[in-house]
Amino acid sequence: MNFKPTILYVEDEESIRKQLERFLRYFSSKLFVAENGEVGLSMFKNHQPDIVISDIRMPKMNGIDMVKKIKELNQEQHIIFTTAHSESRYFIDAIDLQVDGYILKPINLKNLEKKILEISKHIFNIQELKSQRLLIDEIADVQDHFIVVLDKMQSLIYANQMFLAFCDVKSIGEFKKKHNSLDEMFLLHEEFEHHHTESEVRKLKQTNQTFLLSKNEIRETQHTVISITEITNLADETQRYKDQAYHDALTQIYNRAYFDEVMLKEIARHKREHTALSCIIFDIDLFKNFNDTYGHDIGDIVLKELAVLVQKYTRGTDTFARWGGEEFVEILPNSSLQGALKVAEILREIVQKHVFVNNLSVTCSFGVAEFSEGDDASSLLKKADNALYKAKEKGRNRVES
Repeated sequence: MNFKPTILYVEDEESIRKQLERFLRYFSSKLFVAENGEVGLSMFKNHQPDIVISDIRMPKMNGIDMVKKIKELNQEQHIIFTTAHSESRYFIDAIDLQVDGYILKPINLKNLEKKILEISKHIFNIQELKSQRLLIDEIADVQDHFIVVLDKMQSLIYANQMFLAFCDVKSIGEFKKKHNSLDEMFLLHEEFEHHHTESEVRKLKQTNQTFLLSKNEIRETQHTVISITEITNLADETQRYKDQAYHDALTQIYNRAYFDEVMLKEIARHKREHTALSCIIFDIDLFKNFNDTYGHDIGDIVLKELAVLVQKYTRGTDTFARWGGEEFVEILPNSSLQGALKVAEILREIVQKHVFVNNLSVTCSFGVAEFSEGDDASSLLKKADNALYKAKEKGRNRVES
């Protein structure tokens, strides 16, 4: 991957700004530098950078206020905060804003590099996914492959020779003896969203071949002309990029982007069906000290082992994802607060008893919350996060709600 993002760096202290500026130029295709939030916001509006890296405490406009305005312009904007202050309210504000990272000063350049590369890979995968989808839409205009025509009753009345040969028949009558309809032969492909009613991605029954069916309805005759193009390789490639865009690079479990989508769907289902819905946020206790003692390589192995361990005890209906750093999140449909508390307690005990790499042990603290009337995704996560901080304050390695 040769992709390098554009970066906006906002820092009021000149010495820190100049020190980090050279480092960031190496990882960016273009770097914009601002000395406060007001200038940073103006630069963001003018240049629309891929990543914003900003200090929090600054004159004129602080980082939190600047990012709030940026998020109003682009809710999906990638943000990394840097600060010398570790007050919990900053962490809460950062979570509310759904930023990608929070790095304490003095900045560990390896951690910053890792975070930039992680975001860059995500941006690249999303761009590739969009490119593949655009390509599929463009293929819908091609009319030089299989051509079939249906009447107003959706019965086949014409097929070109390429289509008949593909179906191993010599006539439409022979085709109708083998297949009740075109829909029976080409099944809807569940992995692809249908952006246009005039085009559908379908799978050939009993094979792995994927086709794009591009439809054109003729108003005068009420006929439907369908162009059928094989896109098996393109569909597989698109699905691969989609999987990469929705999975955490380190742990291979779902990432924040996928979790956010699932959360909105589950909230909509909860409101529609009036079922219970709960959320769990947990992280590894004192993980910074753990990394300082054993090194980030061992820390990464522990994160991967923890993800595998928790995934084993995750129900098929639940969604488990890495929220960022050493923090994980799980959404539990059809689970009340009491049910989610039991799940969290089971996970806490499993983690506590597990022997990790090099015979090491870690513990986790858990925050649990149930969706209530008036909640949205942000407020539900904030309730769970507040419970997590309560667990930390009460001594860690415990579950709170």
